[in-house]
Amino acid sequence: MSPEQETILERLRQILAKEFEVVPELIQPTARMDQLAIDSLAVIEVMFMLEDEFKISFPQDPGVLETIGDLVTAIDQLVTGQRAQPSSGVAAP
Repeated sequence: MSPEQETILERLRQILAKEFEVVPELIQPTARMDQLAIDSLAVIEVMFMLEDEFKISFPQDPGVLETIGDLVTAIDQLVTGQRAQPSSGVAAP
């Protein structure tokens, strides 16, 4: 994992521990979300929280997000990709 992905993983760990009462030590890249008692509905809630946390927007079909590692990779790619894109066309004051 890159340093950026390690940072994302740590922030994700904090969110899942606080909001879903998942034991932080269980939140590893290879852990499946369903094994952490995060069902498909909870994944959507997590995605909304992550959009706020990382100032990103998930696509309507984010692809397969079965493991914590999948989620970390998706966030990393979105952060990198959306940071590289120009803003929404609204001029900064």
